[in-house]
Amino acid sequence: MRKREHSIEVRFWGVRGSIPTPGRDFIKYGGNTSCVEVRCGDTILIFDAGTGTWGLGRALLREFGDRPLELHILFSHTHWDHIQGFPFLEPAYHKGNVINLYGGHSVSALEKLILGQMDREYFPVTLLELASEIHFKALSDNPFYINDVKIYYTYLFHPGLSLGFRVEYRDRVFVYATDNEILTGPEMEGYNEKNMENLIKNADLLVAECQYTEEEYLKKIGWGHSSIDQVVRISRLFGVKNLFPFHHDPLRTDREIDRMIKHARRIAGKNLKVFAGREGTSFSA
Repeated sequence: MRKREHSIEVRFWGVRGSIPTPGRDFIKYGGNTSCVEVRCGDTILIFDAGTGTWGLGRALLREFGDRPLELHILFSHTHWDHIQGFPFLEPAYHKGNVINLYGGHSVSALEKLILGQMDREYFPVTLLELASEIHFKALSDNPFYINDVKIYYTYLFHPGLSLGFRVEYRDRVFVYATDNEILTGPEMEGYNEKNMENLIKNADLLVAECQYTEEEYLKKIGWGHSSIDQVVRISRLFGVKNLFPFHHDPLRTDREIDRMIKHARRIAGKNLKVFAGREGTSFSA
């Protein structure tokens, strides 16, 4: 990825929700589950470790070779589609690299979850056999810092809860908000919208889960996901500049995503630009 000293560089490695989707109907946008790389100067942040993590790890080794790497993986939550790629992160198998894992659970709980998925019953290499240094970090301070990058987090509405992250670097703002239901009922609407305002206000680039059409959402209220109409609405309301719908439904074909993005652009207005989250694409903020 090309690095600009004063910008935030974003690259998509996995954009699907729930389960990987191979096949000819899923080529344009990609079929890997959630993984987004963000670079702020020399700091490398990774949001979620779905199956897209495999491609990211290989690209990092091609770029850095034998030079030591320090990576920071921030988990929105630990549902399967957001962690299943971690055992395939190749830099974790190289001595001298440092991998920092951040999550909303306690250190022991996060370590137990990652340790469990790498049990020999499920995977041939255990967590303790990785050659890199692995550090588990529970989030407590808010905001917290990774080098000169300031990061806020908040809990989103999803079964088991999910974390949304706001990254501030120099004068740029990037937000990662996946697995989030934007509730509109009278009991929670005020709190929910205030919470989203604090997270996404004036973001230069928002990567947000937009799993459903509005019609689909009405049949799946309470599932912990949002419609693209809802996300466009709050993006307009709180001054987001660039929106990247993400966490595409595993049944959503390329043509259907094309139609969703076209619809989102039509309702976005003149101040909000909409681009689809798509594997292999990069953007700067």
